[in-house]
Amino acid sequence: MRQASLARIMRALARPDFIQFEQEEFVVETPIYVPCPPGGPPAIPEPDYSEPYMVVDPPCADPRAAVTVEGFNFAPNTAGPLNFIPPSGVSLQLGRIETDANGHFVLAVRLRDRVSDEPQLLRAVTRRSVGLPQLSSNGVETINRIIETVFMAFLATVLGTLLSIPISFFAAKNLMRMVTSPLASISLAILAIPIGIWLGGTVANALATVSDVVGTSLLFNVGGLVVAPVLVWGVMRWALPHNDQPGGEAGAGLLRWLAVLGIGLATLLALYFLSDLAIVAGQGLASRLGRLAFIGKFVADIGEILRLILVPISALIGAGLLSNQAGRLGQHLVERTPSRALYLLNLLLALAAGAVLAALI
Repeated sequence: MRQASLARIMRALARPDFIQFEQEEFVVETPIYVPCPPGGPPAIPEPDYSEPYMVVDPPCADPRAAVTVEGFNFAPNTAGPLNFIPPSGVSLQLGRIETDANGHFVLAVRLRDRVSDEPQLLRAVTRRSVGLPQLSSNGVETINRIIETVFMAFLATVLGTLLSIPISFFAAKNLMRMVTSPLASISLAILAIPIGIWLGGTVANALATVSDVVGTSLLFNVGGLVVAPVLVWGVMRWALPHNDQPGGEAGAGLLRWLAVLGIGLATLLALYFLSDLAIVAGQGLASRLGRLAFIGKFVADIGEILRLILVPISALIGAGLLSNQAGRLGQHLVERTPSRALYLLNLLLALAAGAVLAALI
């Protein structure tokens, strides 16, 4: 059994089911009597020698007797089953025929134990390939999966590049800068990381809920993507003054920071709308493109992946922003804390930061 399975596997690898032809079927029948009727078999009509035909020797025999079947004018180099057809119509295979280059075959078989006064049939069925080669169902599925894999690899490359570009600039800046931050500043920055992760993830989940509620309409998603960039651009021009403009009072600075926060939230919500739009559009394309449905599935996958990564990205951004502000607070405390109390403050903050790092790792 194992050897037979191995043989089938090796045969499938050597001749993969990738290309197929349309099959033209030829059915040739000839009568036979089992057993021989009294007085011998009736005269069998002369066959049409211009068409495929078979000759049985002898034309009648007892059950389980051996007979010789000879075929002429068959399609060259074809094969197929030779069946015994009793009056009930059940097809009982006697053997397999294989024609030579001239369409001729000779096969010795034993008749089945089916007794009848009526003539029974020997039926040969052969098939040959016609027309041009075409992809089989396995071939079509293989090509679709290859294209889908290529698109997924392209998607991973694009997303990885988009994520690595800004991170690489920050990393290069940090590598070229000497670390002069005091211990309290670094400790507070570490302590703020888990809080920032929690805040960023919570905000992203809340905006995802808002997107699920108001973003069910395709028209609303498109409108949100058009309006949101305009609003973000206008708020950014107001919130981020040019270098030749004064920064303003503290109240104006606070308003600008709140505006920047609003810009971030609006951008995140717009990205959720974009992911919903990609999912809806991709599903619509998949139902209409037929064999090219993988393109629609690819667009929908992009939307689902974008929606999936927005929460961890928001958590990382929240951790970075809060850690930065905590570091500034630590710098402010160091500048205003007496030297005697600063030692105790550094010790406590370092212990707390070490505990947080141990928990994160």
